[in-house]
Amino acid sequence: MQLLLILLALTLIVLIFPGTRRYTYFFFGQSIIIPLIWMSANIADKFSNLLIDFYLNRWAKNAQLINPNSNRYTLRVSTYSNALKSGTSFLFITIATVGTVAFLGINLTILASAGGVAFVFAFLSRNVVEDMLNGILILWTDRYAIGDVIQIGNISGFVENMNIYITQIRGGGGRLVTIPNGKISIVENLTKDWSRFEFKIEIAYDADVRKALNIINQVSEEIQNDPTWKDKIIEPASILGVDSISHQGILIQVWIKTQAMQQWAVGREYRLRVKEAFEAAGIALGVPHQEVRYQAHQSMQSMNN
Repeated sequence: MQLLLILLALTLIVLIFPGTRRYTYFFFGQSIIIPLIWMSANIADKFSNLLIDFYLNRWAKNAQLINPNSNRYTLRVSTYSNALKSGTSFLFITIATVGTVAFLGINLTILASAGGVAFVFAFLSRNVVEDMLNGILILWTDRYAIGDVIQIGNISGFVENMNIYITQIRGGGGRLVTIPNGKISIVENLTKDWSRFEFKIEIAYDADVRKALNIINQVSEEIQNDPTWKDKIIEPASILGVDSISHQGILIQVWIKTQAMQQWAVGREYRLRVKEAFEAAGIALGVPHQEVRYQAHQSMQSMNN
């Protein structure tokens, strides 16, 4: 705003003196109109961002009333907002660029021809088309959103950013992995709508299995009724019972359905409580056993005789 006032003042000064009036077009045209074009584009972009946030938040609020137990719509708001804002920013930059070129008197036919050639080359790039189309499908089908924890092939982590072309995942050690959307086919979403903690523990082969199952059931009820954890657990634990028997011991498996992204916190607390309960009850954990049988050779037996 201060720059515009300065330029306007210079324009008025130039108009006062007859000898400098021929420079009016330079100050008023190129120094005021062009910045005004870009300032208008910037204001329009900011206003469109406000509209995007307003309508997406209203949509999420209404959807949340229909399905109050899911935070899915909140995650989708940030994802859609990011993609739409990138698109509108590109649109207004394009409009401002065309307006500037037109004001400077550059032949738009030549520019359009060059733009058309660039457009054709861009769409001849198969990878770009695949990334864009698959990115639109990912957003449309809600495979994942910003804030989800997903696994794509051998890459897993937190979805930090995404648009119609790329997905960025923050993995272990803080690594940021960027994946073109066209390369994404099978996605494992660990936090969509709800999650599940899968607990497996092997007890000693000679341990009292029914006693161990009763202890696990008691621990499950305690954590389910704990005020700190009950809101994070959706359903009572499913104790599947004895899942396998091997030389290492007896495997017991439990499933606990939790709120999205709460399976890790619930799992850490559940493991701690089971360990403490097993120690108090004297339930030993399974360890590998190996039986070695020694049979003396007949010649050695005759020598001993």
